[in-house]
Amino acid sequence: MKKFTVVHRVDINNVGDLASNPLQYFLDRDEYDVIDIVDIDQQSYDSTLPLIIGGGGLINNDFFGDTLRNLLISADYNQLMQLWQQRWTLCDSANEDLHTEFLEQYQQFIKHYVDKLNTTKAKRFLWGIGHNGDVNRKKPQSVTYPSWLSDFDLIGVRDFKQNLPWVPCASCMHPALHKKYEIKNDVIWFEHKKQIIKDFGSESIPRFVNSGSNIDQTIELLGSANVILTNSYHGAYWGTLLGKKVIVVGAWSSKFYLMRHQPVLISADDNWKAAVDKSKLYPDALDECVAATEKFWNKIKEQI
Repeated sequence: MKKFTVVHRVDINNVGDLASNPLQYFLDRDEYDVIDIVDIDQQSYDSTLPLIIGGGGLINNDFFGDTLRNLLISADYNQLMQLWQQRWTLCDSANEDLHTEFLEQYQQFIKHYVDKLNTTKAKRFLWGIGHNGDVNRKKPQSVTYPSWLSDFDLIGVRDFKQNLPWVPCASCMHPALHKKYEIKNDVIWFEHKKQIIKDFGSESIPRFVNSGSNIDQTIELLGSANVILTNSYHGAYWGTLLGKKVIVVGAWSSKFYLMRHQPVLISADDNWKAAVDKSKLYPDALDECVAATEKFWNKIKEQI
């Protein structure tokens, strides 16, 4: 029997997205439905089931628009409003009177069924989502969060010290992060597939991309190095949890500046070797993240 619906970015060629679904670490797959946030307006889901949104960089993300806010409203209401937005657009002025008559009747038609909707909703939870604004490779002076976040029944954001409850990405629960790995490379470069740095100089450093769906393999790869150069959020996050020195090169989003266990941030033109000594290890990071994640899950269970 289904117990929840979880909404997150389901990019089958991005290991970080796939690992961000928190329910995979607590429930069997047949106990919840999964909806890709980019398809939420085209999919129906049971409004009587508690809805979990997260994880991932879903706040201030231009790609997703007002999708998060819409999840506070009945899914059927959203679809009726989508019908209204897709109403007949007049092409031939000869039909203007007919078009006016149509809109008047169509508006009443939509309103009639909106008024009759059952708008009962189950609990809505934000779990491990984060700010993801474009910073043009400059440190943001400040970030803002929409006021309607407070309309969710429980909030947990992965951004630290933002006057909101901190709950890390639930991928800290992945079993692969709790293993030890043989060191095969002193340094590796782990790139985001959409933020490739084409000119990486003459350094002979093994380079990898966050594409693919094999999370175990990716974490093993990160675990096989002492130093991780990356511009991937999950490359930095998992590297930190594995006890590695992490250097973020060319931070392109606000999310890199808001991590609880802050990596060293440098520009693409900086000497990464000089940054290694500045990089800090966080031996307690994994335990802290696991404890916070389990605590949040228990809070959810208390509310349903």
